[in-house]
Amino acid sequence: MARPADPYRPEPAAGPRRAPRGATVLIWVGAALLVVALAAGVVAGTLFWRALPTGVIDGDGAPGSEALAAGPVPGEVEVEVTGGEPYAVWSVTSPGGAAFDREDVTVACDGVEVAVSAAAVSGSSGAGTYSATTVAQVTAPDDGTCSVSVAAPTASGSGSFVVTEGWRFGSFFATIGGTILLWFVAVGGGMVGFGLLLGGIVWRVVGRR
Repeated sequence: MARPADPYRPEPAAGPRRAPRGATVLIWVGAALLVVALAAGVVAGTLFWRALPTGVIDGDGAPGSEALAAGPVPGEVEVEVTGGEPYAVWSVTSPGGAAFDREDVTVACDGVEVAVSAAAVSGSSGAGTYSATTVAQVTAPDDGTCSVSVAAPTASGSGSFVVTEGWRFGSFFATIGGTILLWFVAVGGGMVGFGLLLGGIVWRVVGRR
């Protein structure tokens, strides 16, 4: 037989309410999206930096970190090449200097002259009072050593030239397109992730009251 409740005996205190399960899910999903957005932003920044020709020349007009070979105009240099890969020839000038043209560039690999074309991707780089622009591009037929000769431009002025690795048209725009897509992922994912995380925290606090 059940005993009647003692009116003088206090009821046991209710335990703390558990947070809604949905709030926990929102928090975890929001945090995961923020991590993905951060990673996408880092990769996008890296790709964008790689696409910039920042290492062609330094502030004194000397060859930068990306230079494979360099010389005065007129002049000739030798560079080790990989077959099938594009290489760009840059004209480096100071204020008042004249850049050379594609017709001034001659390339011979292992004694055989190689066709010189316009750069697939035009580029320019500036450092200090010096500027560098892509003038020509060549694709080595085989691994080996190529000599790059640049004749003096017909206009007055002097300068130098730099040889770097070149860009393929498709690869360059794939890099740019990938960078833009990753930036959208970083910004959009960050906004959605922050919103879900904040909403989950608020829901969790309110649900425990």
